[in-house]
Amino acid sequence: MKRTLFFVSILLIAFASMAQEQAVNKTQAEKSKKFYIRIGLGGGVSTSSSFDMMYKYSGDAYNSTVSIVPVGLGNGFNGSAAFGYWFNKYVGVELAVSEFLGLPVKCDSLATMIGASKTTIKIRGSMLSVMPSVLISAGLQKVNPYARFGLQIGVLPDMVSKYTVNNASTNPPSVNEITTDYYGGVALGYNAAGGVDFNVSKLITFYVELQFTHATWSPNHSQIMKYTLNGEDKLSSLTTREKQTNFVWDKNIPGIIDETQPRQELRKTVPFSTVSINLGIKFKL
Repeated sequence: MKRTLFFVSILLIAFASMAQEQAVNKTQAEKSKKFYIRIGLGGGVSTSSSFDMMYKYSGDAYNSTVSIVPVGLGNGFNGSAAFGYWFNKYVGVELAVSEFLGLPVKCDSLATMIGASKTTIKIRGSMLSVMPSVLISAGLQKVNPYARFGLQIGVLPDMVSKYTVNNASTNPPSVNEITTDYYGGVALGYNAAGGVDFNVSKLITFYVELQFTHATWSPNHSQIMKYTLNGEDKLSSLTTREKQTNFVWDKNIPGIIDETQPRQELRKTVPFSTVSINLGIKFKL
């Protein structure tokens, strides 16, 4: 009897040790899976436009019109990398870095006049953003819906315009190209997304989401980066005032114009707003 009790006690101790070890391993595994790294790509369309950046002229010398061309800088592609942490299976936080590369918005302005010319304008935007967010999850195992809400801080917003004038009435015909870069300042806004995680293993998750981002930006400066006439570089012929612009809240109206200083223009606001579909992968740590 004593031997039987002894062996039973040994078995109970062994089973208790094994159960405790499994519980510790499970707890450690759960803790390790609270962290993740996310990598994704996506593409989307603009959801807001500026109405004071581009105009279209049409008609002739006797009857001409000018009309507004909406300019939305949100058409394009994005790539993102993020690091996240789940407090539990329902609530988490994430810090993402996203790069948006915009597609150009094009406008053709035609004028039938003496010295007829065709003018083409293209504008495109890009932005590197930091996006801290809060995550809400349904907490399901295999297919898990989630939502993400946070800020968008555009640390490197940029906009490039290309202005091309083709004049066939001159002898020889002339082609004038001007490329201007707008830069400086920080874009501020918000981001929101709803998506689904597909947990394919303990370490890997695929996701698909619908994301909306909105930010506004007011550039600090602009500079002509390229100026050519019939393919010949004419940038050096421009003065500092002709090449560079500072955008200000209050504009000085000088009596004497200094060509060695950038000119001043009042600030304008540019919208970066996109609704996009994103796909990617998450690695649980």
